[in-house]
Amino acid sequence: MAHTAAVDMEGPILAAEVIAFLLQQRSHAGCFDEFVDVLCSYFSGRGGQAPTKGDLTEAARFRSALGKWNDCLAKGKAVPANSVLQATFAVHEAAAAVALTGQPDGDWTAIRSVLEDGACTRLAEVAKEARNVRLLERGTQLRQSLSQDWRDTGGYKNALAVTRQAFVQEHFATAHKPESGVVVMNMHKAKGKQFDEVIIFEGWPKRYKGEIVGNPDRIVGGNVRAGAMTQARQNFRVSVTRAKTRTTIMSPNDDVCVLLLSDE
Repeated sequence: MAHTAAVDMEGPILAAEVIAFLLQQRSHAGCFDEFVDVLCSYFSGRGGQAPTKGDLTEAARFRSALGKWNDCLAKGKAVPANSVLQATFAVHEAAAAVALTGQPDGDWTAIRSVLEDGACTRLAEVAKEARNVRLLERGTQLRQSLSQDWRDTGGYKNALAVTRQAFVQEHFATAHKPESGVVVMNMHKAKGKQFDEVIIFEGWPKRYKGEIVGNPDRIVGGNVRAGAMTQARQNFRVSVTRAKTRTTIMSPNDDVCVLLLSDE
């Protein structure tokens, strides 16, 4: 069924900036430092206004590692073999060696593949997140802008700035665009929107030998009663009231959402 997906923008946008930076294939002194800075911005910003402690810790870890890395280089010493940046640097160098063609789609995919196939697990995560750029419908505008940059400079010299500008323009163009057709989103993204019909779908519990061992993708965390469940009730109420005519709730019949059960 044809549909669009409403996803949180921060992660895919910042992941796209990482790939855009690598498309520039810069080789000046300090280039790797700039790359790590863009990567740290991804960690710090992908959670939007509520970054996780883990992401902030990861950004701080990379910045600290870069300081030690540069200190070793300044003193003419070998960089630490166990540095978290070893795999990151290897991927950075591999991306710089990619033979670009001037075809933005193919070149973007080639750089993304380097991240996916490299030894740096963090950059592999970035590559996976960047695939959502298609869901954000940035492809056409971004491709045209990158093509123009190639014609103007003989490379993607301004890819990072071009990518950032493309997302800014698209944001203002779609900020007040009404939803139409079938739209897939999480409950959080539904806030403030209105639809003819809403279908709320819960995932199934994971079982082992008949026992529930995992219960992700539920309206209430783990589908377990815990106190007033105020936030879960609020999210549920907001989602149900997004519909103009009808709301359908789909919950596993062998582990029905606790909000649909009697309080007795």
